[in-house]
Formats: sequence, C-alpha cells, structure tokens
Amino acid sequence: MASTGTDERAINLTPQEYARVKEIFTQAIAMDPAARDAYIVKVAGTDRSILAQVQSLLEHHVEETVLDATEAHETVNDDIVLDAAPESDTFLVQKDVWEDNRQILRRRLMIIATVMTTIITASSIDWFLSATEETDYIARLIAFVISLTAAIILYRNQNLSLRQIRIAELLVMANVGLLAIDLDIRMTCNVIEAEKPNMSTMLASINNWNYGTWSLIIFIYGVFMPNRWQRAACVLLPMAAVPYLVAELTAVIAQDTYGKNISDLMHNDLLGRPLSPPVLAACISIFAAHTIHGARTSAFQARRLAQYRLIDLIGEGGMGRVYKAEHLLLKRSCAIKLIQPDKNADARALRRFQREVRATAQLTHPHTVQVYDYGQTNEGIFFFAMELLPGMNLGELIKKAGPLPPERAVHFLIQVSDALREAHEVGLIHRDIKPGNIFISERGGIRDFSKLLDFGVVREVKVDPSLSQTAMMIAGTPSFMAPEQATHPEQTDARSDIYSLGMVAYYMLTGQVPFQGQNPIQIMMAQINETPTPPSAHQPGIPADLEGLILTCLEKDPENRFNSAAQLRDALISCKCSREWTAPRASQWWNAQKPNRTKTEKSAETNPS
Repeated sequence: MASTGTDERAINLTPQEYARVKEIFTQAIAMDPAARDAYIVKVAGTDRSILAQVQSLLEHHVEETVLDATEAHETVNDDIVLDAAPESDTFLVQKDVWEDNRQILRRRLMIIATVMTTIITASSIDWFLSATEETDYIARLIAFVISLTAAIILYRNQNLSLRQIRIAELLVMANVGLLAIDLDIRMTCNVIEAEKPNMSTMLASINNWNYGTWSLIIFIYGVFMPNRWQRAACVLLPMAAVPYLVAELTAVIAQDTYGKNISDLMHNDLLGRPLSPPVLAACISIFAAHTIHGARTSAFQARRLAQYRLIDLIGEGGMGRVYKAEHLLLKRSCAIKLIQPDKNADARALRRFQREVRATAQLTHPHTVQVYDYGQTNEGIFFFAMELLPGMNLGELIKKAGPLPPERAVHFLIQVSDALREAHEVGLIHRDIKPGNIFISERGGIRDFSKLLDFGVVREVKVDPSLSQTAMMIAGTPSFMAPEQATHPEQTDARSDIYSLGMVAYYMLTGQVPFQGQNPIQIMMAQINETPTPPSAHQPGIPADLEGLILTCLEKDPENRFNSAAQLRDALISCKCSREWTAPRASQWWNAQKPNRTKTEKSAETNPS
C-alpha cells in the first residue's frame, strides 16, 4: 500500500464518498476507453481522493479484464507460448472406442439373450403341451439353454474380453437365426403336407414373412451392435443371402420328403422382386454402422485433451472448467483444468496462466496440490493436469460441520501456511486463498490432510447485478482478498496471502466472513475501510492467543501483519491449542461421516471460478 497522504485518504472514504466512487466506476467501465478519462475528471471534479480511487479501480479492471477487440488479436510472444500438443493418436482413440464398445456389446447381447429366453419360454408353453415330435422339443430346448446361459454369463462377468464377447455374439445371433430358419421350414412343410388348394398363395406369404423376418434381424444387428462398416458388411451381406438359401433348402426338403416340386412356388412372392428387402436392409445397416462408429469416434476425439481422456465435468466457473480425466497411456486418474475457449483471446490472462502454472508445477510441498502436466491443445485451449483427491474443500466441510474447533482450525492453518512458505520462497503469490481453494483429503492414511489449490488464476466477478454485460476480472475473491489487492494490485506480496489466510481462519472459527455487501465492490470497500469484529464476538470460546493472531493477519497495513508465512506458522505452533487436534480425533470425525459420504471421487478443484 502506498504511503502518500493521497493514497491513505483514498482508502478511508466516507459512505457518501464510497457511493460516489461506486457510481462513477460502474458508469466509467461501461464507456468507451477514450471517453472514460474526460468523464471521470468531469464528475469527480477537484476531489482528488475520489479521482485516485476510481482510477485505481479502473487500472485494475483494465489490467485483469478481457482485452478490447483491438487487442484480442494480439499474439503471445514466442518465448512464453506453450508448446502445442501433438496430433491425436488414432490408435489411442480407436482403442478407447472399442473399450467402450466392449461394454456396450456385452450389455446389448445380454438384452437380446434375455429377450430370446423370454420369447421362447412364453411361446413354448402351449407348444410343450401339444408337441408330438421329439425333434421340435429338442430344438427349442437347445435354443432356450443357449439363450439363458449367454444371458447369465454376460450379466455376471463384466470383464469378458472382446474376443469372448464376439464368440457370445456369434452364439446368440446364430441361435436367433437358426430359430427363424427352423420356424420357416416347418411352416412351409406344414402347408405342403396339408395340400391346401391355395398353397401357392400361402407359400408366397410364408416366403415374404421369411424375407421380412431376416430384414428385421439384419437391421437390428446393424444398428444395435457396434461395428465398423467393414465388419458389418462381412456379417450382414451373408445374412442377406440366408432367406434365399432357406427357400432353396425348403424346396429340396419338400422334393425329398413329399415328392413335390415347389421351387417355382417358393419364388412366387411379392417381396423378392424387384428389390430384395434383406439386401436393402443390409446396405442400410452397413451405412448405419459406419455412421454410428464415426460419430462415436468423433465423440471420443472430442473428449480427448492432448494425451488425456476427459471423463466427467466436475466443476465450472467464470474462467475455467475442471474435468475428471485419465492419462491415456499411464491410466492415471487426474483432474484437468482448462481456460474457457471464449477467453483465449485474452493474451494477458493466458500469459499469467502459463507463467503461474509452470511455477506451481515446480512446487513440491505435500500440502500443495501436485501438478502433473500443462500445455496447449491444437485448438488453442490451455490446460493443466493435477492430482485427483477424494474429500471436500474447506467451504464444504464448514457447511457440513459448522464452525470448526479452534484446535482443528489451527491444524489446517499450519499446513496451509507451510505450503505458502515454499511458494513465497520461489516468488509465487497465491492471490486467491479462500475455503474453496483449500481441499481436505486423506493422503497416505492421514486424515485431515489439506491441499492448497489454484495459484493465481484470474476470477470473474460481476460489478453490479443491474449491469449484466459488465464484468471485472480480479485476482482474488472479494470476501477474502487483502485491501491492497483492490486498491493497488501491483503491490500484492506475501503479506496479502497472509491477510487472506487470516480471513479463512476467521471463517473457519465463526462460519462467516467479517465483511458483508450486496456486491463485490461493497465487499472490497469494506475490506479497505472497515475494522473486523473479533471472531469471539460471533463464536465464544476462541482462545485469546489465536484471536490475536488472526487479528494481526487482518491488519489493513501490510507492515503490521506477519512478515512471512514461516513467521505465521511459528506463531500458530505457539498457540496453546495447536497440539490438541490429534490423528485419532481426525479419524473419529471422518469415520462418523462415512454413512453420508459418497463413493464418487471429487476433484482437487471443485471450485474452478
């Protein structure tokens, strides 16, 4: 914070002056940049404190917000551009597609086998009571056993290989086809044996039914079973010839058994000419298989980000999205955070993103989230991959459990200040310490193990709800940011993080923040001008030494705060309650939450905004 009289006056505004600053600022940012200065000078007049405060906010806005249209085409310097990811590996994409197809094929075959078992059972109840030929009984019994066995195996074993599933596919579909052939031959033989006068019409109807049945089987297979078009063609084209072969076989059986030449009658049909329905169904199904496979491949391609496969969206905010992902080769689960595509024109944001992710990747402290990788896709999307953690962030923990006991709060504060110590030593300022960026997890069997997330990625904050198109990009969250982050962002240093951590400590102990407001500007002005109420006023029982430590962190003047995270850590360890939160107590608390805990992994960044 500057030490000049003007700057000190600027951060001690009266409510009336604050209202003027807000009004001038919200009007100015909606104007064309060329007209802003003249408007501010005209409205602020000779009041230098108002003028200085508005100009400071505007400088911060211009520095952090999306570039104007003239700047949007600015090219990032070559020395800071991330290397583009390699072209997509077709083999890996196809491998993902077929891995997914394996499970789809298993489930659909299970459905077909179950339906066939049900149909055979239902249609055979009356037949079992009246059948006289043992061969009919045996044929249906064999079909029933095959369908039921396949359904049970496919249901109980989810780890069948693709080859095993293809064998099951062959058995199930052959079972369906053999039943259709058996039924067609028997229907034809029954008509011939009865020697009815309208035999020609009846045989043509049976033949047409045969064509229709096989067309339906072909169409269901082509659309229902995932295949490449080449394999679909190898299966479906021979299937299209089956009804014609069955007609010839039936004619031979009729000649041998009944001495009747029905070859001409078998072809006296309406569906066999001039266009064969089974062949037409096969062609349509081959095209459908090709289209569906292409669409699925494109979908998997879209779910890839460089060498990672995106699985689920687990968080979204103003500047980024977070996905659960998997490394395609290492098969390691991780969280992927990326900058929204519509923000890629902001060269300043991308430069800062790249610089700080690179710095974060060098941090090795166990209480800092581990960054595995970062890069830029061929489409220009910037991303980084980090560890995926089970658990919840500090905000969720407090929402679930309420204000924390002082000893547990100190336990977390020591861990976070230790992580900040390393970051500050390499010159990295976090700028957005808040409950959502402190993740509570279990690592190596240790409960209540905190991880500090998200070093310095920009945030989007609405300036005024009535100005839906007006937004300000600020480095930090108003409820937890230090006063100098709002007034002089260029003066932010390690002590700004200490202030924010003090705000987090206040929130942990009371379940609320000391400064409230209807919008971010009001909250930031309160951070600048108002003195926080001691946390013990909201939550009695807070130790005096801990409360004094927190209020020291929340001093408006950075000179009056702790000078470093290491100094803060030493002060926290000196608190009388610092050793009272033990591993058994942490385990006892987490064990009590088990009935309410979900089995779904949560990302180390559930709040990407």
